[in-house]
Amino acid sequence: MRKLLEIADVCEWIPQKAGKLGAWLIVPLIIVIMYDITTRKLQFIQQAVLNSPLYEYISPTKLQEWEWHLHTALFLLALGYAYVNNAHVRVDLIREKCKDRTQAWIEFFGIILALFPYCIVIGIISMRFIELAYTSNEISQSMTGLSQRWIIKSFLLIGLFLALLAGISTLLRHIVYLFGPAHLRDDVPMNMLTSAESAHLPRIEDEDLNREDDDPIVTSS
Repeated sequence: MRKLLEIADVCEWIPQKAGKLGAWLIVPLIIVIMYDITTRKLQFIQQAVLNSPLYEYISPTKLQEWEWHLHTALFLLALGYAYVNNAHVRVDLIREKCKDRTQAWIEFFGIILALFPYCIVIGIISMRFIELAYTSNEISQSMTGLSQRWIIKSFLLIGLFLALLAGISTLLRHIVYLFGPAHLRDDVPMNMLTSAESAHLPRIEDEDLNREDDDPIVTSS
């Protein structure tokens, strides 16, 4: 069982690093958006670029496509990172009211029946998707848009691979938590449990509650 935790750490390391690396894409994304908005308002800058060799690289169409290219890459690189850190949006109507062990069982079956099949099926489809873009030398539909469309489409496969690694890591931790010896359960980081989420919230001590009760209520007449 200890070996499973070591494998889980290795599987988690890759999505963690990819997510932190991908987060830096927010910097060029902000720069591109700010430049795009500024040149729309200041027409003389846009006109100067239009009459220069830079127009081939930073035309308005290219900038707009760079925006969604960078946003797509950022999102997909952070896909696995967000899962292992339990940062994805969850709509918990029943699960959050269950005990920790029941929540672990729900996550366990969710990974096997939902996450893994989804990543595998969409991954197989995306491989054909990328191959067609590469072999046909797909480019932007706009005459002044970006070329080599297969590059950004490849991030779909990368994101699914990172999500799959994150799922494997989480599944292995849940196996140890559900089936492993009691002395190992305390060593398993279970970020998906409601109790783990609440541990990060500030707690109100009993003394603070008593102090609030003792405070006199001042009313103005």
